[in-house]
Parts: sequence; structure tokens; C-alpha cells
Amino acid sequence: MKRRILLYSALCTLILAQPAFSSEELANNVGDYANLSLEELLDVTIYSASKQEESVNEAPVPVTVITSKMIENIGARTLKDVLITYVPGITFSQDQNDVNVSMRGVYASSQQKILIMINGHRLNSRAFSSSDPDYGISLDNIKQIEVLRGPGSSLYGNIALTGIVNIITKKGEDVNGSYVKGSIGNNGQKRVSYLHGNKFSEKDDILLWGNYYEADGEKVLIPKEKDYSDKPQEGFAIIDGFKNKPSYDVGLVYNFGDFSIFAKQGYSNYIEPFSAGGKNGKVYDYDKYRTIFGIGSGQSNKNSHFDFSYKKSFENDIEFSFNGYNDYNDTQIAYILDPSIQEHGLISFHDTALGFTSQVMKGYDFENFGKGNILFGAQIERMSVYDSSYFTGINGEFDKFVDTNAKKILEPGSETVYSLFTQAKHRMSDNLIFNFGLRYDEKQRFKANNLRDFSPRLAIIYLPSELFQMKLSYAQSFVDSPYWYRYNSNPTFLGSPDLKPEHLRSLQFSLTSDLLEKRLNNNINVFYNDLYDFLYRDPQAGVNDIKYKNAGSLKSIGIEEDISFIQDFYTIRGNLTYQKAISAQGYPITGSEINNIPSLFGNLIFDVRPLYWLYNKFSVNLTGRYIGSQVSPILNNYLDGKAINLPENRVNQAFIVNTGFRVTEPWLEKITLDGRIYNLLDTKYEQGGTVVHPYPQAGRWFLLSLEYKF
Repeated sequence: MKRRILLYSALCTLILAQPAFSSEELANNVGDYANLSLEELLDVTIYSASKQEESVNEAPVPVTVITSKMIENIGARTLKDVLITYVPGITFSQDQNDVNVSMRGVYASSQQKILIMINGHRLNSRAFSSSDPDYGISLDNIKQIEVLRGPGSSLYGNIALTGIVNIITKKGEDVNGSYVKGSIGNNGQKRVSYLHGNKFSEKDDILLWGNYYEADGEKVLIPKEKDYSDKPQEGFAIIDGFKNKPSYDVGLVYNFGDFSIFAKQGYSNYIEPFSAGGKNGKVYDYDKYRTIFGIGSGQSNKNSHFDFSYKKSFENDIEFSFNGYNDYNDTQIAYILDPSIQEHGLISFHDTALGFTSQVMKGYDFENFGKGNILFGAQIERMSVYDSSYFTGINGEFDKFVDTNAKKILEPGSETVYSLFTQAKHRMSDNLIFNFGLRYDEKQRFKANNLRDFSPRLAIIYLPSELFQMKLSYAQSFVDSPYWYRYNSNPTFLGSPDLKPEHLRSLQFSLTSDLLEKRLNNNINVFYNDLYDFLYRDPQAGVNDIKYKNAGSLKSIGIEEDISFIQDFYTIRGNLTYQKAISAQGYPITGSEINNIPSLFGNLIFDVRPLYWLYNKFSVNLTGRYIGSQVSPILNNYLDGKAINLPENRVNQAFIVNTGFRVTEPWLEKITLDGRIYNLLDTKYEQGGTVVHPYPQAGRWFLLSLEYKF
């Protein structure tokens, strides 16, 4: 590990040794390449951290800002690709039937711990609390992504346990026309996307987008001796497959005067690599099972979102905003129960939510005691599970309804949340800022006691100069246990109506420095996490016992480094994370290692325009990702037909290289050509998570895209 840290330090030294350019040269040359002007590079504006516009330096918690150009440079296909590349602390976590990530070692079955939003609108479903960072979220319409690392409940309520990802869409004037893109690659990849933007007047514009993706997936041979089954057989695992019913995302943002309308529908269908819903991980033949409405083995989610907003500024430094929203989510979980008789099942449930949020912010200026602003807000939301179904079959067909109208697989019901929140940002002087937030949530639960919770946050930001900034913050968040775990009747996922919410307390200290005329930015963040009441699945529970319980806790520490260096014809960005467990109860750790999470991991992203002096619209990217060795237990399972129990099973470290090029206007002014190779070295590696054994990962993939503007 020391050698890896020394290598990273040497790379940082190499960055510092590069020739410097003047501010004027940087402003003239960085241009389209970094997608930001010099002024924007020095003072990026965000909204998510305090529900008001502010610079990253003044945000109360560590924030990673990812621009559209950064997304474009790495050839990201999904939000997952973006997060694990640019955000310290975030790693991929393997799940049996959907795309998942972990922040600072905290993960669940599905992405249920991070709040994902678009323009402040929640994307996480209500019944399952999930929002998968997959092809159901388009990347073409993004202006920037603001990632708040750490608890976020003080402003956003009972889903922002470990962090917040807020996607800010482009405005119509940013696009100023229409773009059509077509992509094709190996493993059956096909993608078509459309983006249109138009500005009608100073306050009126529209953004439209559509994205379609499908892939057969990579078939990885699993020999008989590697099949985790009591009756082993040779077969294939499908890796990163999205097919039969393709994934898509369509939507619009329409701004007119002080009003705004946001509408979006997304769908994704991820193929389950192994069978049995992740309980034993046997191989199976995907094509031998009947699909229902285009849904094969795996999990699919269709979500629809609508938001109507009003925002107005008044005299006396008062700002008022209001928004109403309506969301629908349909979840289908198709899984293989027993490959030997081709037994399979399909669970489906549907939920909706209707809510309103209102807030007012007032600025103030006390002559002798500083100045700032204070915000007050309220929110009310009602969610309902209105239908569900569960049926099974053998020989690859469906022939039996398991549930009835009298007893649904997920009991229909409604829950209402009432919330009050406040935020105060007080500037004592030019270099000292206090930021305080507090939220109170009261939830009227279905058939259970009401839930009441406070979420506080306090931050001190010290700005001694333009070159150095320091932040010290404390925050507490909570996420209620998903409705699915409290009211489903499936023995595999059985929980209890009395499950408590999960809580996280976090203390963070950040030091940021801007050097070489602010072309070099370095941020070091140290965190302490105290996770308790964690919802975990008891591996020793009997067939009819409750599987999910609030008995988990995890205390951990870590250090995150994020560095970037911008020159006229290249940029270098890097991040490195080291974390370790202090103690845990119920949460899976081995010694100081969090199971299925590397203690050390990071990325190095190199973007260059090699023909800068002759043709500055040709760029090349090289991204290296280091994934450290990690404990990935195999418990109560089989291998080659023999019972095994390997609590300290370990997967090897891996180094993944992605590369690609992008050339704009190679023949006509309206054409862009983009080519990518993912996992260039075809590295073979495995990754664990909520699955019962580590899964093999994708090898070398190719993708070629052609974009036309009209």
C-alpha cells in the first residue's frame, strides 16, 4: 500500500512540475475544452448544499462538482460511471438484479442510501426507496452534477442518508438547437439519443431529451466446478445486460417567467447474472424463460415524475418559492427460483406520491454582527402503494398466482410525511461563515406508530485567503426503512412493520488549496461516520423468520483526496480514498475492513488535446481506476456441489483502464465522432456486494458514436 501512495504522490509532483500559463492564456485557451470560463473555474456556483446559490468554497459540506464536459471526456454511459470515476468515497457495489453504488462503505440491496435528484426533484421511489444510477437517467441533458458527501437530511428529509446527487439540467439556450446521436458497440450495444434546446426570451426557454439503450450483455463462461450450486452445471452469466425491453429516458424542462415545469419518464431493465434472487447464485439459461411484457429475469423500474415550480424575488431581499409534484413508480422483480426445473417468479408493485414544498428566504445585514440569510420551509407528502402481484411457474412458463386480492405480496396502504426545515447562513466577516440547518419530519406510518425525527447540521467555514479554505461540519441524517421491507409477505424479504429508521452521524474536516493561479486545486477531507439502527439481512434467519432487522451499526473513519490541474491543452484529475472500520455490530466487517468495499481505491483521469496547436477539437482521454483488494465472504453456499463457508474469502485488487477519443467537426461543422474502449486491458476481476458470492465483471467493451447537430 505504501508503494501505491508513493506512486500517487509522484503523479501529483509531476503535475506541479508542469509549465505554468498566465491567467489570460488560460482564459483564452481552456475554453470549450473544460466547458467553463476562467471565472467559473475559480468560483463554481452550486445550489444543493444550502438551497441557495453559493460557491463551492462556501458550501457547508464537501461537494464534488462534475461538469458536462467532464462527463463527455470519460465517455460515461451511466450515472454510475460518473460517480465511481469522479467522486471520492463512492465505489461500485454488486447487487443481484440492479445497478448499485456505495458511499463510504454503506450500501444495501438496491441504491437506497443516496438521494438522487434532478433540479431538486427526488428520483428515489417511495415503496422501495431506490434510484438506480443506470440507463434510466440520461447524461446528455446535464449541465453539472453536484454531489454532497455526507448526511443531507437537514434540508432534504428521510432519504439522504449518506449523500446527495443533484443533477442540474442544461437550459434551452445552452443547447441552442437539436442533437441526434447514434451509438453501436460489441455485446449488442445500441443507443439513440436526442437533445433539443431553445430560448424564446430572457425568461422563457425549453429543453427536451430522449435516450434509448439496449445491450445483450457479455456472456461469461462459468465452468461446472465454479458453479455455486448443490447440483453444479456449466453455464453462462450475463454481465451488464439490458435487453428485451430496452432502457429509456424522456423528459422536458420548460421555464416561462417565474414558473417552471419538469416532466420525466425513465425505464431500465437489468438482467440478473445469476439465479435465485441472489440467494445462492446458480447459473441459468436466460433464453429458456418466458418474458412478461418484455421483462426477463432481473429487476426493472419505470418511474414518472412531474413538477410545477414558482420562484419569485421581492423587495427587502426576500425570495419565495413553491413547488408541487406527482411521482409514479412501477417495480418488477423477475427471478429464477430453481434452474434445475426452470422455476421462476415475478413480483410487481406500484406506488405513487403527491407533495408540496414551500420556502421563503430573507437576507439581513447587522452592521456590527455580520450579515447573511435565513430560510424557512415546509413540506407535505403522501405516498400510496396501490397494487401488487406475485406469480410463479416451472419449465420456463408462468402458471400460478401466489397472492390474492385478500392477501397481496405487498399490502396496499398510504403514509404521509409532514416536514419543517430551516437554514441559516451567517457571515461574521469576509473570512468566517457559520451555516446551520435543522429539519423536523413526522411520518404517519401505515399500521404502525408514527415516526418523528430531527436532522441537524452545523458547519464552520474559514476562508483565510483566496488560496486556502477550511471547513468543519457535523450532520445527522436518517432514512426510514422501505415500505417494501415492512409490509411484504415474501419469506425471502420478510421484515416487520416496526422496523426503525436508519441513522448516520458524520463529522468532517476539509482543507482546500488553490495554487498556480488557481489552476491547481487540491481538497483533503477527513471524515468520521457513526451509522446505527442499520437495516440488515440476518443470514442465520429461518425460512419463516424475519429476515430484516435494525441491529446493525458501523463506526468508520476515512480520508479523501481530490486533485485537479488544468492547463491549456490538457487536464489531470485524480482522487484517492482510504477508509477503515473502527467497530461494527451486525454490519459485515472483517477486522478493520468493510466487507465487499476496498479500503483503498482511486482514479486518475488524463484529458489531452494532442493536436492543440494545429486542430484543437480533437481530444483523447485515458482513465485509470484502482480497486483495492477486499474481503468478500461466501457463506452457507456450495461450490462444485460441496458445502462451503468462507467468511474471509478475498478478491484480488484490480486496475482498470478506459480510453477514448472525441473529434468535433471532422468533415462538416455539425458532426462529432466519439470512440471508446472500456477495460482496455481486458482485466479479469470480481466484485461482491449484497450477493452471496463475488460476481465476475465486464471485460473489454467498445462503443462508437456519431452525433449530428441541426
